[in-house]
Amino acid sequence: MACLKAEVALAEMSLLQAAASCPLYGRAHCITAALQQLSTGSLQLLAEWRNVVTDLIALCYRMSDVVSPVVQSSSPEGLIPMDTDSETSAGLQRILREIQPRDTNDFFTSARELDATSEEQKLTFQTNSTGKNKHLSKITLPAWLGGEAYRVTAQMVLVCCWRSMKEVSMLLGELCQSMPLHTPAHIGLITEEQMEGVGQYFQEQLLQSRHRGAFELAYVGFVRLTDTLCRSGSATLQQLPAQWLKEVLEEVKCSDPSSKLCATRRSAGIPFYIQALLSSEPKSSSCSLLKMTMRELTALAMPSHDGATEHSTVPQVHALNILRALYRDTHLGENIMPFVSEGMKAAVLGFTSPIWAVRNSSTLLFSTLITRIFGVKRGKDEHSKKNRMTGREFFTRFPALYPFLLKVTERDLTSSLFLLLLVLGRLYPSPMDGSSSPLGLAPFMPFIISCARSAVYRTREMAARALVPFVLVTQVPSTTQTLLESLPREPGPGTQQNHIHGTLLQVLFLLRSYLTDTHRPQTPKGDQDSDIIGALRPRLWLGTRRNPCLVTRGTMVDLLADMCTFLCAPAEDSQVTTLRKETLAILLDSELVAPRGLEEELLSGPGATQYLQSLARLATIVAMESAGVWGTQEADRMQKDLLQRLLQCPHYEVRQLALEKLLERFEKDREKRQCSDLQSVPFDLNVTTLTHLALHEPHPTCLAKVLQVLSVLPLSSLLPWWDGSMSLNDEEALEHLLSKVFLYVAVQEELGEGAEVHVAVWGAMVTKCCSEEQPLEVKLTAADVLVKATPILLTALTLPLGVKHTLLLWQNLFTLLQDEDLDVRDRAADFICYVPKHLLTTGVVRGPVSPPVALEMGVGLLCQLFQVWGQVAVGMITLTEWLLGDDKAELGSEETLDLDEEFLFEKGDLNLWVEPLQWARLLHTHLCALSTVPSAPAICPAELARLSTIVDANTQSAERALTALPALPQFSATIEHAKLTVLKERATLAQNVLTALNRMDCS
Repeated sequence: MACLKAEVALAEMSLLQAAASCPLYGRAHCITAALQQLSTGSLQLLAEWRNVVTDLIALCYRMSDVVSPVVQSSSPEGLIPMDTDSETSAGLQRILREIQPRDTNDFFTSARELDATSEEQKLTFQTNSTGKNKHLSKITLPAWLGGEAYRVTAQMVLVCCWRSMKEVSMLLGELCQSMPLHTPAHIGLITEEQMEGVGQYFQEQLLQSRHRGAFELAYVGFVRLTDTLCRSGSATLQQLPAQWLKEVLEEVKCSDPSSKLCATRRSAGIPFYIQALLSSEPKSSSCSLLKMTMRELTALAMPSHDGATEHSTVPQVHALNILRALYRDTHLGENIMPFVSEGMKAAVLGFTSPIWAVRNSSTLLFSTLITRIFGVKRGKDEHSKKNRMTGREFFTRFPALYPFLLKVTERDLTSSLFLLLLVLGRLYPSPMDGSSSPLGLAPFMPFIISCARSAVYRTREMAARALVPFVLVTQVPSTTQTLLESLPREPGPGTQQNHIHGTLLQVLFLLRSYLTDTHRPQTPKGDQDSDIIGALRPRLWLGTRRNPCLVTRGTMVDLLADMCTFLCAPAEDSQVTTLRKETLAILLDSELVAPRGLEEELLSGPGATQYLQSLARLATIVAMESAGVWGTQEADRMQKDLLQRLLQCPHYEVRQLALEKLLERFEKDREKRQCSDLQSVPFDLNVTTLTHLALHEPHPTCLAKVLQVLSVLPLSSLLPWWDGSMSLNDEEALEHLLSKVFLYVAVQEELGEGAEVHVAVWGAMVTKCCSEEQPLEVKLTAADVLVKATPILLTALTLPLGVKHTLLLWQNLFTLLQDEDLDVRDRAADFICYVPKHLLTTGVVRGPVSPPVALEMGVGLLCQLFQVWGQVAVGMITLTEWLLGDDKAELGSEETLDLDEEFLFEKGDLNLWVEPLQWARLLHTHLCALSTVPSAPAICPAELARLSTIVDANTQSAERALTALPALPQFSATIEHAKLTVLKERATLAQNVLTALNRMDCS
């Protein structure tokens, strides 16, 4: 505690110095941990302990006074002296005195300037305006602290402040919870006045702190305090939570633009404060505090009758934010459910407010209520019944919402449509609903259908999705026919495209659900399907050039594609056949297949991409089905050209969709045949188009898709490769593909001039894909490549790539076996399954093993291959270089320990799983075994000398750097000490190997 007092005194003089050299939170954490080990009920020397508790509480208040100006600032994340004019800011002490929270509820209309007269600060500040972090201060500590120079960033100051505030909260909470209460009847260590004072402190911090880390941990300490108050035997203390709750509700109710309560940052700590007070109420009670609070808050959250004013908007925002926190609080359990209806009303009505802050808070509250009512997402498809409930169950649980939602739909509040559709889209009719059901969903259907006329695209789409569960399966054909008949038969001046689009979407979603439903009623000879087609055919102009709106044209094409795909066509059924002929005619006359000029070929504008994708989806269906299905000679003739047109389309979205459909079809055919490769292409496909696209595709995603398609095609259909009219041999095709892929891999840095040989390029690509910073998918792909290359490249009896590139592949494999991600390590360990049997030790069964075992077996296998290849000397040199590692480039000089280059949030090691010391010892073990191989050729003396020089340099630099570390480096510079220790031991192990080799050469 004495050390903490000294640090607080330094922080009171200079927070920058404290943040740089002796942040407060460490000592405070240690004191809290020590108190947790005490058995406070059996303490002796009560008078002395009472003084300790009093001193600790006072010390906590001093710490809070030092750091609170930062965490209560309007912008705590960037607060540092250099953010203000450095010419007039002579020191941090003056800034801490001058700066006050600026985020008043009038949105920072009153700016303050610092007083330039103070001369109290004695530190030297230097602004670094040229480095990579401009918010950086360099300070020099006084001589009594060592006079060392430190770089202090805004993040370091903030972390020091909010962590100190956190530890203060935890320490005060521990004192209140663990120390016995002093009363006239019982001698304790903490008094009622002190408990009440701590409560006032938490109240100030929770209501005024702006940094989330500070008030979240203050909430934890405050919960401990309120729990202690309720369990205490003092009537005065037991009444404090209710008293504080009434006071804060009154302050929220009366808050205005001049209030100190934070109206931004989702009301900051105010919801946490009220949560803590409500959680202290005993579960067995009548929950009177909760009921009173919810009544007050829901009344505040409702829009005022006299319109939005400054005096009503701020309390409404606070109320919405607090309600959101209470509905999310799992400790309140089912006690909060009776108030869900009122909260939903406040959220829906608040969404209509002209004030953005109210709409934003209402949206967040609505999202919380949806999760509270329907539960968390329980499936990938959010529209599945797992994430919904019946209308009967919903309105039985929340009966007040039934008349409210109906009333809102009758008012036609456009701004509320979105939220209403989100609710209605999660309901579906109950089988028990009858025509006379008082809570049935039938009254909502006209409202949902009327949303087809909305001017908001998203609203029309949500209305279409919401309508599906409201229509019974037996009523889908008649409802669909009615909707289609409401569309115009001919274009005219009064055509409303929003209405057309919304209606088509409703028909599309209804038919998709109906046509894919295996339990739909089957009518004789498809009478209902014929009725739908009969209503659809007179309106086919909506999918042609006669319709000027590309959005509705695309939706019509989607509808026709689904109808032609899912409807069965008996031999005597002429309706479906006619519809397919007319649909094919629309496709063949479209801008995608038959553009009329360059403008249509490069079609652009609102909805153009969506329209072209719809056409492409229909074209892939036509191209991949037998021509007889479409029943026209045009289909037979154009089917061969459709895919080629799609793959040559200038719009990459069309190419990507066509390639995805191709890949899906090929994979399905492979599954049907239950074999690894296709025996033949299942439909007429010009493979030359694919090979040409692979060589010239400019879009990365499309290039990846076309290569995936080519990987599943039979080899006989690929060779020889064609680039337009020119035939390429394998080497030329490989050169094109590797060069193209390598360009995408090296997009962030320039390529070197030495990458001219194709094998070297491929090896460089594999090495880059194995690095730690690569995404998981890239490393998994690299592991697959290396695993499949094991029998033909890594373990071949000859060296098809040469010893240099073969060893590079082995090194990449070992890197993946020590990767941070378990999936990558497991995938790389599969290489053991591909090792030829004659290379495995007798008695070892070839099969999957764990990554550590695969790593050890791999190094042993490589040492065995060195003997097979006759490359023992090269192997000794390579393994020794691996043993030394490349840490010398990072820690080889004291310059790397320069504090000028240290930043608080600088990215450290990406791989925390790898054990460099274990890897070095494994290599040392196999090196010692390899050095004893009989009749092994001697290593070149020049190479031994080079390795010895590296070992000596690493040893000396590690020793110098270890000496330069501060006292007790295991604790004060843990990371640097660990790296230097590993570097030194690696050098020692390598020196042992080199000594043994030199001894063998001499003998």
